[in-house]
Amino acid sequence: MSHESTHRHTADQDDPHNHKHTGTSAFLNRSDRFFAPLDKHIVAWLQLAPGSRVLDAGCGGGGMTRLLAQAVGSGGEVVGLDANPQLIEWDRRHVKETDVAGQIQFQEGDVLHLPFADGTFDLVWCSRVVHGLSDQVAGVRELARVVRPGGRVVLREGGLPTQFLPFDVGLGDPGLEGRLGVSHAQRFANWRGSLPKGVAYPYGWSHMLREVGLNSVMPKSFLHEFASPLEASQKDYLEAWLSGCLHDPEHKHRLSTQDISTLEQLLDPASPQYVFARDDLHGIVVETMYVGSLSDGNHV
Repeated sequence: MSHESTHRHTADQDDPHNHKHTGTSAFLNRSDRFFAPLDKHIVAWLQLAPGSRVLDAGCGGGGMTRLLAQAVGSGGEVVGLDANPQLIEWDRRHVKETDVAGQIQFQEGDVLHLPFADGTFDLVWCSRVVHGLSDQVAGVRELARVVRPGGRVVLREGGLPTQFLPFDVGLGDPGLEGRLGVSHAQRFANWRGSLPKGVAYPYGWSHMLREVGLNSVMPKSFLHEFASPLEASQKDYLEAWLSGCLHDPEHKHRLSTQDISTLEQLLDPASPQYVFARDDLHGIVVETMYVGSLSDGNHV
């Protein structure tokens, strides 16, 4: 399976992909702000009908939950579900003063055991969650169970990782970003292999959606591009991402002494090599959605 690109939710967590841990709300908020322009394009592409009922399964910091609520309008409803009770409380506090507060319900729950009846939702949205489940197919089967006939399940998985540095930054060996990507991929593979009762699935996301009984399966990718001068939300997210590479012991032991020194200088505002003083940063991220529909009269 093509697992999630390691471009998000990796800065300050024990597990490099699962963003459902206490203490991650600050990074998730930075991530939501960084990806907001792209998320708005994705929501527009979903073309949600006014009045729709939507599940955001694994809602994290709630940024996408709020965008989905705007799309379904005052007659619609979005349920944000997350396994981390601290995140749910954080989401509830931060949605209170927004204009979509009345359309959103946050609740604690497990994707593998969704607390909803069959056919509850018009759309089930699940972003960067399934790759972290011990049994990924069981999780997607649950997502399909709670979508109504004629409704859709959308997984955000895969894509291409963030790239924003020049190949040669003028420090150490060229190609630093590529080596960081290899380190992230190895870390994820090791973590995935250590999951208790983890079930391997050597197929792609489209295959998985078909396996649980969904039809009209298709991938759709979106590109997010940015360049110097960076906005504050972009700098904050990228700084957290690089800092996570530097301060995580699992990453650090895979990097050379030279690469560690390069990262330290890039992240030091007092250094002449401070990365965010450069005028040549150019970032590209690609996010991939996998969509499947449930045929009328053919519930999972």
